[in-house]
Amino acid sequence: MMAYGSSDAEPALAERLANWSSALSLEAVPEDVIGIAKRCIIDLIGVCLAAAPHELTKRMHDYARSNYASGPAMVFGFPDRLSPPGAALVNGTSGHVLDFDDTSYTGIMHGSTVAFPAALSAAEHTNASGRHLLEAFIAGSEVTYAVALLCTTSHYFKGWWSTATFGTFGAAAAAAKGLGLGKTKTAKALALAGVQATGLKAAFGTDAKPYLAGRTAATGVEAALLAAVGVTGPATVLEDSRGFLALLNDSRWAAHGIDELGSVWRLTNPGIFFKQFPVCSAAHAAVELTIGLLAEHCIGCEDVERVICEVPPVVAISLVYDRPTSPQQAQFSMPFAIASVLVHGELAIASLAESALRDPRLARAMEKVEMRRVDDLADETAPECARVTIRTRDGRVASSYLGEPAGMPGNPLSDSRLHHKFLRCAAIGGVNEIAASALLERLNALEKFSSIADVFAPVRIGSPQAGAKMSWVQTR
Repeated sequence: MMAYGSSDAEPALAERLANWSSALSLEAVPEDVIGIAKRCIIDLIGVCLAAAPHELTKRMHDYARSNYASGPAMVFGFPDRLSPPGAALVNGTSGHVLDFDDTSYTGIMHGSTVAFPAALSAAEHTNASGRHLLEAFIAGSEVTYAVALLCTTSHYFKGWWSTATFGTFGAAAAAAKGLGLGKTKTAKALALAGVQATGLKAAFGTDAKPYLAGRTAATGVEAALLAAVGVTGPATVLEDSRGFLALLNDSRWAAHGIDELGSVWRLTNPGIFFKQFPVCSAAHAAVELTIGLLAEHCIGCEDVERVICEVPPVVAISLVYDRPTSPQQAQFSMPFAIASVLVHGELAIASLAESALRDPRLARAMEKVEMRRVDDLADETAPECARVTIRTRDGRVASSYLGEPAGMPGNPLSDSRLHHKFLRCAAIGGVNEIAASALLERLNALEKFSSIADVFAPVRIGSPQAGAKMSWVQTR
């Protein structure tokens, strides 16, 4: 780690990011990185489709229709098309409203829900190919994670929400690449986006959190569109004494993330966590353990006297609602997550319904759950691990530890499991199985399509609101 500052002879940090991302070609990307990028895209689109009937998504769509122009960019689950910033706003919000989108531990953030909506809406603006869209998404993702490495996780622990703060740069890079901008205008886009970077973890448990994801995607697109017509920003937006690193990261940075662009790919190293459950990733290890322990020891809800979840600091500071009163708060509650498993045997999108929260059985089960912070529990490969101990009324004790729940890079979901998640999410969003399967097949071959329009043709079925208005809380 070093104090901020750079030699006048060195390119500005944003310029270095722009030089790399604008020149990126799919030929330079390893096959395993391309494979993970397509998994990210498939997963996020599925989650967006599942979230289309969600009340917040509908409100954001109505807002965007009223305040942004119509245009070439699709909004998942809706028939109309909007200007690129408007579409990115809605798609970025819907991608995160269920908290079912992927997570990266490079910066502890949700990179895909800001980078992909920005890349997609910009690429649609230019009627780009599937190959170009894939390049834009990879460029935006890797820029996001390079900025995260500049700042390290201390930024997150200080209270900044890194999805928004770091994601602003990634969204701008993705949009600039989608528009086909050169290195000079891409650097301007990064500068324009960077001066707007913000995001507070105080948003957790409220509509503001998914809105910030959408807002970040839209900011990146707007910055790229403005840069395309010659609007400028500060070249040293990151390292200026009044810039991002000074004000948001205590004037400290480490440049290895930028130095390693193109040689170390953060999409695969450390990789991406794909979620099984629609809640904060901090709860996943404990939920998976609880499901396994209950099954292994034939324990029913009424048999349970106490569930003790020992967790590391990053989990404890994320799951802040012991007694949630809304679905948004429930996504950040260990007692809710475990109680849902005790009562229903699962933790699904339907578990987040308002009616589910009012179930008196859930309230009784939450009283049985205790989360304890254990500062030395985690290591680098298991940042959101857990140890769960279940005590029963008849004196039995069942306990186990899990470092990497299913979906983590070291314990990945198979393609079949990820594809099953996509198809279930599409069904919740009102997309029929034939159309969803056709879309999935095309996304798996994304780079072969000369037009993005051809990729998404199967899901141009209109809004799910009439046929599946409440499916996100009814379908299991």
